[in-house]
Amino acid sequence: MVDSRAFGQHFDSLDAVIGWGHDVIFGTAVIVLANRAGVTARLLAGPATAVELAQLAAIPADKMARMLDFLLAHEVIARGREGAFMATARTAIMLEAADFFTITEFTNAAGPQLLPALQQGITPFAARYGVPVFDHFHAHPEDAAKFGKYMGLMTRRVEQFIFRQHRFGPFATVADIGGSMGDLLLATLREYPIARGILFDRPDVVELARPAITASPLAKRVEIVGGSFFEQVPAADLYMLKQILHDWDDHECREILACIRAAMNPGARVAIIDHVLSDVPEPSESLSTDIAMMVWDTGRERKLGEFSALFAASGFRIDRRTPNPNGHSVIELVLG
Repeated sequence: MVDSRAFGQHFDSLDAVIGWGHDVIFGTAVIVLANRAGVTARLLAGPATAVELAQLAAIPADKMARMLDFLLAHEVIARGREGAFMATARTAIMLEAADFFTITEFTNAAGPQLLPALQQGITPFAARYGVPVFDHFHAHPEDAAKFGKYMGLMTRRVEQFIFRQHRFGPFATVADIGGSMGDLLLATLREYPIARGILFDRPDVVELARPAITASPLAKRVEIVGGSFFEQVPAADLYMLKQILHDWDDHECREILACIRAAMNPGARVAIIDHVLSDVPEPSESLSTDIAMMVWDTGRERKLGEFSALFAASGFRIDRRTPNPNGHSVIELVLG
């Protein structure tokens, strides 16, 4: 479990704040370089010297050695008796989290715009990049692909919780609404081998996802549909919305849920996979993600009571909820 209390504990002194800030800001820069240059993967394949890793990254050996010292000091990598650097279990996690570190570049760029953006009534992301986040991704497919990989990482974090702690009742067709690269949909079809799936997202997004879906052994069970969930969604027995509602304000969420209600098969259910804020503020990933939504878009994380009111206003009620203390909970809806 992540101990989010550590954030506040760094404010016990000015020295603690500066030391922590240096580690986070510049450590992230080192990790991004190591991942992108292939250094992390090389160490996971076997020991290597600083000179060898510098040649791989095409950067000066003395600068590579200084970055390796940073990672060594923080026990992210190790050094053998003969001086070669080696991977540890933390090195593997560094590479596994590569897409997370990549996406933080957007937040780090937009975050400083928080005050002027809120004063102007726009999002910090729009203040930094000129347009709302999803319009930016539409115009920059390379950034959309980075975001899609990040969402895939977030899916891998939560899928075992979903499939082990919250089993779904029988369904023939599952639609992943706003399904990005299709990671959750494919995982669901592996878990429920009789079902068929629909990947639904904006046309430009599903085209980015199409090659991976087509290459999957599950491709024959997947229908790829492009469109807007503010206008119309496909018919299905189970709808999955992972980290979708938190992107939008209540009015926009009601529009999304109204489209689902109009399309759903008789007896269909809707699975909302999102953070749930505690009624009393406490350190958690949910709270920091709520601030991330303020930076990125018009949405927010919600308390259970706020979700209940939103669903009731959209003609749904909560039938089942599986709380996740480490991340995204599952809230299963039926018609109210």
